[in-house]
Amino acid sequence: MSFLANKKRAETFYRYFSLIYDRVNPILYSKTMRRIVVKMANLKSNSLVLEVGCGTGYTTYEILKTVDKKNVFAVDISKEQIKIAVSKFKNINIIRGDAEALPFKSSIFDATISAGSIEYWPNPMQGVKEMVRVTKKGGTVVILGPRLPDNPVLKYLATKLMNFFTTTDYVKLLKNAGLKDIKCVEIGPNSFLSKLAVIVAGRV
Repeated sequence: MSFLANKKRAETFYRYFSLIYDRVNPILYSKTMRRIVVKMANLKSNSLVLEVGCGTGYTTYEILKTVDKKNVFAVDISKEQIKIAVSKFKNINIIRGDAEALPFKSSIFDATISAGSIEYWPNPMQGVKEMVRVTKKGGTVVILGPRLPDNPVLKYLATKLMNFFTTTDYVKLLKNAGLKDIKCVEIGPNSFLSKLAVIVAGRV
């Protein structure tokens, strides 16, 4: 298991990283990337949406541009991240929860979104299956995660730190979770980091 793909270590990491998260995160996760994540979820104003691993609410902000706030639910395992998110969005449903054991009944949401969280899940397949479980038939699951670097040295270092997947791996994760009509985009915040991440979406 990679170092940060461990719930206790990830919680400890974010206890301190949350202090600078809002300044660092947009450097690697641009507003353009965020817009594409939300666009791929096919949201409407009355959609019921769950964000898994909401952090301090960077993607939540984009979701709220389309969806009524009463229909937005967000989950994160970090108490510190949730505290910051709650201070920003006082009228949405933000709760502490585990991506691999979501605290919701099955087939509730029209869409589930996770951006920048899967790399910390000890069992990514279980997390994806949980997103599928809570999504209605015909609904959409969208995940953004880091792409495995092509450079052998960077690849080795990356996989020691957290979960990194190839684009093919992301597609397989969604297929194995039973999703259909899968689409994926390799993306980054700028031309130099144009393949930093992968956005993958599928229909339940």
